[in-house]
Amino acid sequence: MKKFYIVTVLLLFAFFTKAQITVQGIPRNDLGQKPSQKMHQKKVDADFSFSDIIYWVGSGENEAALVVQWNDGKNPDALVWGFRWDGNATGEDLIQAIAKADKRFYTLVKSGTQYGTAIGGFGFDLDGKGSIGLYKNNNTTYPLYPLDGVISTEDYDFDDYTAVDSNDHWQSGWVTNGYWSYYVKDDIADDFGYSNVGASSRILQNGSWDAWNFLPGFEVSDISSTFTPVSAYVANADFSKGFFMVNEEWYGHTNGSVNFVSDSGDIYYRVYSNNNDNHAFGATTQYGTIYGNKFYFISKQQADGGDTQYTPGGRLVIADPYTMKKTAGFDNIGGGDGRSFVGVDEHKGYIGATNGIFLFDIDNLKVGSLIAGTGGGSTYNGQIGNMIRTAHYVYAVKQSAGILIIDPETDTLIKTISGTFHSITQAKDGSIWAIQDQTLVNISENDFSLTEYPIPTTKYIGAWGAWNAGSFTYSNQQNALFWINSINTWTSGTQIVKFDVDTKTFNENFATIPGQDSQYKQIPYGAALRVNPVSGELILNTTESGYGAHYQKNWVYTYDTSGNITDTKTLNDYYWFPAITVFPDNEAPVLDGTLPDHLSLNESTTIDLKNAASDTDNLSTAIVKRVKSNSADTIVKAEISNSDELLLSPLSEGSADIVLSFNSNGKVVEKTISVTVGTLAVSNQDKQQLGVYPNPVVDILYLSSPDKISEVYMFDLSGREIPVSYSNGQINLSRLPGGVYILRVKAGAKTFQQKVIKK
Repeated sequence: MKKFYIVTVLLLFAFFTKAQITVQGIPRNDLGQKPSQKMHQKKVDADFSFSDIIYWVGSGENEAALVVQWNDGKNPDALVWGFRWDGNATGEDLIQAIAKADKRFYTLVKSGTQYGTAIGGFGFDLDGKGSIGLYKNNNTTYPLYPLDGVISTEDYDFDDYTAVDSNDHWQSGWVTNGYWSYYVKDDIADDFGYSNVGASSRILQNGSWDAWNFLPGFEVSDISSTFTPVSAYVANADFSKGFFMVNEEWYGHTNGSVNFVSDSGDIYYRVYSNNNDNHAFGATTQYGTIYGNKFYFISKQQADGGDTQYTPGGRLVIADPYTMKKTAGFDNIGGGDGRSFVGVDEHKGYIGATNGIFLFDIDNLKVGSLIAGTGGGSTYNGQIGNMIRTAHYVYAVKQSAGILIIDPETDTLIKTISGTFHSITQAKDGSIWAIQDQTLVNISENDFSLTEYPIPTTKYIGAWGAWNAGSFTYSNQQNALFWINSINTWTSGTQIVKFDVDTKTFNENFATIPGQDSQYKQIPYGAALRVNPVSGELILNTTESGYGAHYQKNWVYTYDTSGNITDTKTLNDYYWFPAITVFPDNEAPVLDGTLPDHLSLNESTTIDLKNAASDTDNLSTAIVKRVKSNSADTIVKAEISNSDELLLSPLSEGSADIVLSFNSNGKVVEKTISVTVGTLAVSNQDKQQLGVYPNPVVDILYLSSPDKISEVYMFDLSGREIPVSYSNGQINLSRLPGGVYILRVKAGAKTFQQKVIKK
């Protein structure tokens, strides 16, 4: 009987001993005799202290260390981070703070249990490729990506997960793979002790150490004798060196985003979200542009309802292009879905939408009213597409209607060029080009006349149905245009076409899209093609055909100016759906030094401003020149003509300061010319009390008289009257061919006649 009693006690002791095995404070009767926990481990790496930790997260007077040891045969193992805080903090707070700050570190958790949060897996981007994510049960069609470094699950299914990047440190498990054991100590001189509570219940002390040690196959491993401090995480590249890839993202799952490709070849993912506490853009972000010191992102809809990871930002999001910090966001941009944005001057821009063009107040960050005559559209009919700002006008493509030409000074629609166009751009020489299915069209800025150039064999078919900005683009280094040919509305071709603006010739085989020999060919997506304004290199983005999971494959190619591929980058697998490439705007316009500081006048003078300013990373021909101020407009009249000539007309003796502004893509430089008007020259015109200037004239002829001008006529040398329009002292002769004309003016009781030379 006594013997039976002793055996029973031993069995009960064994049972309760087995029942007391815990993992992160959770009783694990299911483990049986698999693990043999060491309640205490020896002092490890005694020479390693807080002073050896490189990467500290958080701030405060208290300090703790996190050690994570994977035991996966990959080096370095047993990585160490530091955590600082004030007040109270737990082991879970320690993990979450580091996972949120260090984009290389991620964890798989089940939260909300009666024991707090269970840690199922830890990962670390060991090769630095940024491929952070998990597959569950090898489902590569629907990868899972961390939010603030955390992927959550509702079950203890930790054994089912593998890393997207097999080169990562990754260990997870609970039942079959093994599990993460938890060791703690509160003084560096102590041994590590096995924690009987989980991270949620672990209360940190100043000087605490938390070590997570994975047990592969439930085989106990000692905590390593060597710790490796993690290098500081660099969250951002230098956004002035490289280019941005604006992404639609995965509709129904995530809002829009932007990646950055640095000059050194590194790819930084979701740089806006990383810098704005997981905020994103709206749904299907389709357009981006930098104007001034602001980055404008335009999305079709304000939010993707299926996105539970990122906070949507609206149809228009504005950020600092050098830090990616959010400036403002707008759900409503006039009632329609977003399409495009163009900067007009340093104070305003235009928003292109499905229902027209709307003003945007840059100074006060406010969406304004519809520009009259641009509305009447809808999602698939009459929507606004691409817009460009030249030195004198804004051109916008409107589906089915044609090209809208807007006076940016008055925000009025002055002309519509009817026709079916897909896109519009401006060449290096300043010429304006629109494209149709198989025709390239040049638009004259003098009289808006059209010259057509048929594309010999290929086509360009836009994407009005599911609008994107299209591949039609220009080079800032060559006087050339580029685009990708099309097979039909939904199928792109494989050739990059080049049009030489100088010679008016087409090269329909300038370059070929790679990956055409595979079963699933590479295809361009979104705008797909843009040209680096500084280097002249072409940047092409492609994805894999075949639909579904194939769209997770994405490449970025760099072509030199001869059409040769010089660089290939492969993005992390994901449904990025890249929309458009955007290049940094680092340079401001620079004056050429020919403009005078001081000028003495006694008669009308013309100064050519066409080449007075240039810009390294923007079209110099698109620089907007304006008379910003005139300190004494009764002394001298200062105006800039449509041909970019400064007209200075002396009115009386005295001095005036004329301030000129040169706006290149929102960046402005100014020049002050001090004008002194002496004794006015007495000419035949003055004697006749009629001023006619400049003569010779390019575009605008100015008339002045102390008497009211009542009649103005123009004749060619044969005596044939030439119709002209006179208004507010000006005659617009821009449409007249060069030659000699006779001007007849009636002012007061006198009639004057004078020869005028048109350049």
